[in-house]
Amino acid sequence: MKGNKTYRHESNPLEKQLHDSFVKNNSLDDMSMISMSSDDGLRPTKYLTEEEGSIVISTIQWLGSSVGQEFLRENGFELKEK
Repeated sequence: MKGNKTYRHESNPLEKQLHDSFVKNNSLDDMSMISMSSDDGLRPTKYLTEEEGSIVISTIQWLGSSVGQEFLRENGFELKEK
């Protein structure tokens, strides 16, 4: 799986880093648990479609963009490239 704007990876290595790390460490089932967890936290209330998973991945990638970085800084977080 991959996000919707991977063409941006060449010009923004932090977006690529976040995208690739999230994809490597999270399956579609994991993304379903992250975003659709039941009240008991043991299972998702529904499973995400591939398209919805791609949106989740794109959102994580967005955190590496200049706008995403500003959002994080405004909320007390700062990502640094490896």
